[in-house]
Amino acid sequence: MKYPNASIGIRRIYVSEIIALIASIITAVSSVIFMACYEDPALIAAAGVFNIAVLVSLSIFIFSYIMQITGIVRATKDEPAFRVSLIAIIAALVITVLECFFFAGNPLVTFILELAGDVAEFFLVHYIIHGIMHISDHLGRDDIAKKGKRIFRVIYIAIGFEVIVRIFEVIFGKKVGEELAMPFGLAADILSVVEYILFLSYIGKANKLLKENETTAR
Repeated sequence: MKYPNASIGIRRIYVSEIIALIASIITAVSSVIFMACYEDPALIAAAGVFNIAVLVSLSIFIFSYIMQITGIVRATKDEPAFRVSLIAIIAALVITVLECFFFAGNPLVTFILELAGDVAEFFLVHYIIHGIMHISDHLGRDDIAKKGKRIFRVIYIAIGFEVIVRIFEVIFGKKVGEELAMPFGLAADILSVVEYILFLSYIGKANKLLKENETTAR
């Protein structure tokens, strides 16, 4: 069975994630350099490089975002599960725009939008994995499908910790709630990093699988 559209789509999603990772690294490194320059008056002029780095990383993020959308759109032609991911990524974009440009000064609305953004991100990742699992099953690769289930477990545990943090924020306020729920927040952050590494590796395996399937099907 051929999956030409899913093959191209998943390849684009995989590349977009790597590009976004590079942009994140550029942002993190430039932030550290900026803080070091800001604390030393002799180096304050060099802090202007930070603005350039921010623009570069932002441009890379936008490019990776567009690539991810086109990849998901292409993958939907072979696997319907990716349609939910498409809706989720568009919803996430709308939520981000609302949060940044319209409700930045409203703590309650910002909190609700952050929560909605987390939900959209969950559905985006969940149904990309779900779509890959369906394709893997059809190609007789149960090992890849089972690995998707293991990633789901990590995601659900991380979400559990994040929910606890949110509950503390609602009860005690954002600042106090974060402090009280710090162990849960730290656990959620660590699991999020693990989840991202597993997710990136999983898309890479799916990309390799579909390449091999294309070669075999010729």
